[in-house]
Amino acid sequence: MDELERDRRRMEELTALLNRYNHEYYVLDNPTVSDAEYDSLMEELERLERKHPSLKDRLSPTSRVGGMVSEGFRKVTHRKYMLSIADVFNEEELLRFDETIRRLTGLDCVDYMAEVKIDGLACSLLYQDGELVQGSTRGDGTVGEDVTNNVLTIKSIPTRVDFDGELEVRGEVFMPKNSLAELNARRKENGEPLFANARNAAAGSLRQLDSAVTAKRKLDAYWYYVPDALEMGFRRHSDSLDYLSSLGFRTNPERRRVHGIEEVLNYVHEYHAKRPSLPYDIDGLVIKVDDLSLYDRIGYTMKTPKWEIAYKFPPEQQVTKVEDILITVGRTGRVVPTAALAPVRVAGSLIARATLNNEDYIRDKDIRIGDYVLLHKAGDVIPEVERVLLERRAKDVLPYVFPTTCPYCHQDLVRVQGQTYCQNEHCPSRKINKLIFFASDQAMDIDGMGERLIESLFNQGLLLRTPDFYSLKDHKEEMMLMDGMGEKSFSSLMNAIENSKKNDFPMTLCGLAIPLIGKKTAQILANHFQTVDALISASVEELSSLTDVGEQTARTIRKYFEDPQNLDDVRRLREAGVNFSLLHPRKRAKENFFQGKRFVLTGTISVPREVMTKRLEDLGGISSSSVSRKTDFVLAGRDAGSKLAKAEALSIRVYSEEEILPLLAEAEKSQQE
Repeated sequence: MDELERDRRRMEELTALLNRYNHEYYVLDNPTVSDAEYDSLMEELERLERKHPSLKDRLSPTSRVGGMVSEGFRKVTHRKYMLSIADVFNEEELLRFDETIRRLTGLDCVDYMAEVKIDGLACSLLYQDGELVQGSTRGDGTVGEDVTNNVLTIKSIPTRVDFDGELEVRGEVFMPKNSLAELNARRKENGEPLFANARNAAAGSLRQLDSAVTAKRKLDAYWYYVPDALEMGFRRHSDSLDYLSSLGFRTNPERRRVHGIEEVLNYVHEYHAKRPSLPYDIDGLVIKVDDLSLYDRIGYTMKTPKWEIAYKFPPEQQVTKVEDILITVGRTGRVVPTAALAPVRVAGSLIARATLNNEDYIRDKDIRIGDYVLLHKAGDVIPEVERVLLERRAKDVLPYVFPTTCPYCHQDLVRVQGQTYCQNEHCPSRKINKLIFFASDQAMDIDGMGERLIESLFNQGLLLRTPDFYSLKDHKEEMMLMDGMGEKSFSSLMNAIENSKKNDFPMTLCGLAIPLIGKKTAQILANHFQTVDALISASVEELSSLTDVGEQTARTIRKYFEDPQNLDDVRRLREAGVNFSLLHPRKRAKENFFQGKRFVLTGTISVPREVMTKRLEDLGGISSSSVSRKTDFVLAGRDAGSKLAKAEALSIRVYSEEEILPLLAEAEKSQQE
């Protein structure tokens, strides 16, 4: 046996040993070797890989320390939708959920799988013939981000499993409480801002461009769902989880199969008490019907499956003091007051700010600077002032007087439908917030371009209008003098800015921050006009004829493109190389039954509504969210409510799913001929 073959076999042996020891330590919590012995084997493997780089396995245990640096995250379209879960907030709503499930299934008592809802980041793993080939984030449920390099650093995740063919598993990547404590201790020593909670830390860690940074964050994961479980021959969700465990995946030992709603409530009471003692943060519990064969019968809403529910714990409440009321002016000119609070920890997060919504909110709750207030997290997420503790109010605390002029540009403020606005389009606060929105994940998604950096660049005069993002590469010397900006971070930021030029038209259009134009309307406009030139020349009549684009929105769009400065921004963005055309325009459907027909979906159907909507739209149908005299037909599933009643009152044609499917099949067949 020559030296090369001997080393190759030793590398395979070391890889198998280290993978086994990782599984024992991180999944079974039962290490069988000392840290010193493990480190010695790892060093030997690293040495052999340096000696024979061509023999290094892509999934080698040495890759789990990170070191791969990405320019950005590739978009990944999920094989099946990663749907969100509907929330309930009390036991009465849980009882109604069970009542609905029993009515839809005809069962007197339902078996559920009860699981803790870990506060982390949803993730999907894809294996091909037993080898991990992709890890991705949930994203918007349809498209996520490829984070494979970072997933490999999570040592509890198996890189190989005993499975032929394609296997997808879904779960939650999270940061344990002790990992968060260690991370924040290091950040405090380095003078870096601390992570407010484990969820933010996990999300930020999994989306690091440098996988070595992710590796140091000590993330973990539990896996709780197999999308193809029924096709794989499993009748019960609980059996599919047991199978995942047998393959080497870490599944949560806190899960429990329960019989009926009484046992569900017992589980809820138990985990109210156990929540603080768990080694990770949870924000609730997930209750799933265990019998997979019932899922299609129970059905889906547009965004969520109806066979599972998330029970959210009642918000934790804390008393704190209102130290000031701050005024911000957003990109649309809306004035938003915010309470500056004495910092207090609520449900795992350190809270120092809470929005006060508007002038009426402050007046109705009689919130004053110097008051003590009861604070909680609405939906366990958003800090909210519940009420003022009047018994603790000092005699010298005065009523709060809402400003009548903008604190940034000093123009008069106006009230419109209960909200206060600054109407000066050149207000510096509005400009900054437009820039922040342009770079956000709601629009151009420029990774690394945070609010503080944008404010600093604005104050230095380097970033005043959106086209200026694409000339920042010419200001390297000035930017390198800024705190926290090094060669590597500057290069990563410029790459992210460059990559944003390739975004599809709907993202760019949304980034322009045209009032009343969010992601959905931007998509509708982009699909119809396909280029910015066609949109700019569109009349109010043409715009308002589109689904979900009313006359007020149409006039707002026309006003935006009649402003010379806005047109100049579009011109400069195009000259910089930013895309203003639809990358994948829908092919015009051949003439068929659905072409040009406005439709409304209501009730529960056998597939997610997004799937049915896309099929109808691909045939030229026009989706609408409400029933009106312009509606051509309504597709009504089970438990259809007021929309069905309105359609019947207007004598609009109503189809059941069973009636629509043959028409769909016929129309789709005609498109292929």
